[in-house]
Amino acid sequence: MNTDILIASLGVFLGELYGNMVGGGSLLTQAVLQNILHFDIKTALALDNAAVIGANLGMILILRQKYKIKWWFYLFTIFQILGAILGAWILIKIPAELLKLIFITAILSLIIKNLFFSEKKHHEKGFKENWPNLILLSVAAIFTGAYNAAFVIGDWIIALLILTNIFAIKYQRAIFLLVFSMLFSQPFAAYKYYINGLIDFNFLVPMILATFIGGMISAFLLHKIHSKKLEIFLKYLSVGLVIYLILNL
Repeated sequence: MNTDILIASLGVFLGELYGNMVGGGSLLTQAVLQNILHFDIKTALALDNAAVIGANLGMILILRQKYKIKWWFYLFTIFQILGAILGAWILIKIPAELLKLIFITAILSLIIKNLFFSEKKHHEKGFKENWPNLILLSVAAIFTGAYNAAFVIGDWIIALLILTNIFAIKYQRAIFLLVFSMLFSQPFAAYKYYINGLIDFNFLVPMILATFIGGMISAFLLHKIHSKKLEIFLKYLSVGLVIYLILNL
């Protein structure tokens, strides 16, 4: 295997594990792709997002044993697919300099969240299946799908905040919903990236395999391992990653 491909695969694997500890795993992945391997920002974001298809598949195989798929998951998925197509179009068309500005804003926002806003205990009552909620949920699906496909950084955190805080979906079910829906929506975005020259399958296939393994490990360890010292270390590591990313853009 080419050394660059190995580095990219290792980077996205570690990013997947890192992201499930404190969120923002793309910080690590983007540091590897942009700063070590010197991919341009659009290619790096596209590869990162497409590679996570493997993580979703790995997580769904584990989580499917614990959670049932509700009928409205399919509704959410359909609208998230529409959002993903829109988001991929935005990534392809947006000027690189504007994308860099949005990228910097996103990673700084993520750092502020990680450092100053601790995770709250979740006491959700559960999602109420009525038409006003379903309509709003569909709008949220378009937004989360578009943000995920266009900007990648912090997408998981934003989506979970929306699902748990606005729609009162229980935290673990919200994770399962996102994994399920992104398993279908991200391939649509990946196809758009590919036909516009942003995907190299020599990199993507090993990276998908790496995230598949990372996703399975993450699903096994989800909320089972919690070390306050490790969490603090990773949060401050994220500060270093952000500085490294910004200085090398």
